[in-house]
Amino acid sequence: MSFRLRVFLLTLVVAVVATGATAWFSLRFMAQQIDRSQQEATRHVADIADTVRAYGRRHGTWAGVSERVRQLSADNHQRIRLVNLNGQVTVDSDNLAKRAARPVVGTPTLINPRPALSLDPRQLGLIAAKADGLVLDELARYRRASVYARCLTDMGQDPPPVAPDAYGIPLPATEPEHGECAVQARDAQEYAQADDSTAVTNCRSAADHGACLVQAFGNQVETFAPEPLQLFLGAVDDDAVTLLGRPTAGAIGAVLVLSVIGTALVARQLARPLRSLTAASRRLADGHLDTRVATTGRDEVGELSRSFNRMAEALEGAETAQRRMLAGVAHELRTPMSNVLGYLEALQDGVVPPSRELFSSLHEEVLLQRRILDDLQDLTLAEAGHLAYRRTGFDLAELVEVSRVAHLAVAEHGGVRLTAEAAGPLPVHGDQDRLRQVLGNLVTNALRYTDPGGAVVLRAFPLPGRAVVEVRDTGCGIAPADLPFVFQRFWRADPARDRETGGSGLGLTIARQIVLDHDGTIEVTSTQGEGSVFRVTLPIVGAERLTPRRGSP
Repeated sequence: MSFRLRVFLLTLVVAVVATGATAWFSLRFMAQQIDRSQQEATRHVADIADTVRAYGRRHGTWAGVSERVRQLSADNHQRIRLVNLNGQVTVDSDNLAKRAARPVVGTPTLINPRPALSLDPRQLGLIAAKADGLVLDELARYRRASVYARCLTDMGQDPPPVAPDAYGIPLPATEPEHGECAVQARDAQEYAQADDSTAVTNCRSAADHGACLVQAFGNQVETFAPEPLQLFLGAVDDDAVTLLGRPTAGAIGAVLVLSVIGTALVARQLARPLRSLTAASRRLADGHLDTRVATTGRDEVGELSRSFNRMAEALEGAETAQRRMLAGVAHELRTPMSNVLGYLEALQDGVVPPSRELFSSLHEEVLLQRRILDDLQDLTLAEAGHLAYRRTGFDLAELVEVSRVAHLAVAEHGGVRLTAEAAGPLPVHGDQDRLRQVLGNLVTNALRYTDPGGAVVLRAFPLPGRAVVEVRDTGCGIAPADLPFVFQRFWRADPARDRETGGSGLGLTIARQIVLDHDGTIEVTSTQGEGSVFRVTLPIVGAERLTPRRGSP
């Protein structure tokens, strides 16, 4: 899978997860709000049901209940729907508000305006005949009150208030005696009297006389009292999904579209420089070390491009240095090998007679080649970090004096004054032989480039936390343009003179690597025609880490 596709899919997944999480939290928040609203409505559902039930009992009919439902819907900010037990709508606040009725939600609350007779003849101590008469009387009074109230409602008048009597039957305070509605009430009672009496008389043979009378009362009430209704509050589109449906879906769709477009642009923007880097890496692997990529921007991709260019430059520089080193090695070995080969051919042809001096010259040429190879091996091991060191504590001031004594004969032979100035002790920790090799290379170079009558001075002195050794000469000096190349392989300030004295051109390079391995620094300053100063700085340690010299107490 390509990087571009992975970035695209990753960003798309992040967008989908973020959008889904946002939608989920929104739905959950809205659901909580609606739950609280529904809980609030539930607290009022009993009041609404009682109000509607009281209307049915007072008016004896559901006619005219629409206005009461409209008022209840406005007061409670709820959608109200009343249907009978057969599912037929009695009233719906959606229709009253002149809009299409929405599907209902939740479970209904039953509103039954029909009263239930509260009668237990055994507790009241009534005989069967008295109990029958009591039930017939309650039934007659309730029928007259219900028919009277329904008549007044149909005429647009408010019926009188009702209140439950001792047996739980809602009745007005006084029975009406005059008027058209009073006549209708009496006629209805007289018409149903025989039927009521039959229903009550049939209970005398029942095993539970009281329960039968209560059942008979209820059956007769069903023939004239308002029917039970089911109360629904709220609607389906009041839930969280519907309320957030279209806006949320639109927002999610817009976010996903923008995410896809943005991801495609970002992936394309990232893929272009990466493809360029991939192609450049392949060219670099094929040996085209001059390959570079364009660097734009300050972001990570731009930094990667710049790092690639630096790597390519380093590889090209290393390749160039390697070629130069091979050329230098070939050059350094060619001259002594040519000399040895020439003398051997002359001896073979009898042109030159064998002599001690000739064999001594050939021996010197072979030693020079061996010295070059030894220096190359030391340099290779040092740069690879494999040069072995035997580190001990020693006095750097003493090492300076030992180096002076070791080169004193060569200095006197060349007419150069060699002195040492040491402010010791200077305790350091390192490989004494390798550091002596460093000083030996520096002193040898100084003597080599100092003419007779000149001077070479070795100075050792302390600095805060450091020990410093300087090798100062009064030689020809080094040109400012050549100073950056002093520690490079096979570099010579005077190539002809260096070959004459047998130098390999690797001494300073080896010296620098040894000093670096000892956590030190080496640097050079020079004035052409006046001389040069090489300075080596090493970490100083406590005097207790010095290794006693042989013969010390």
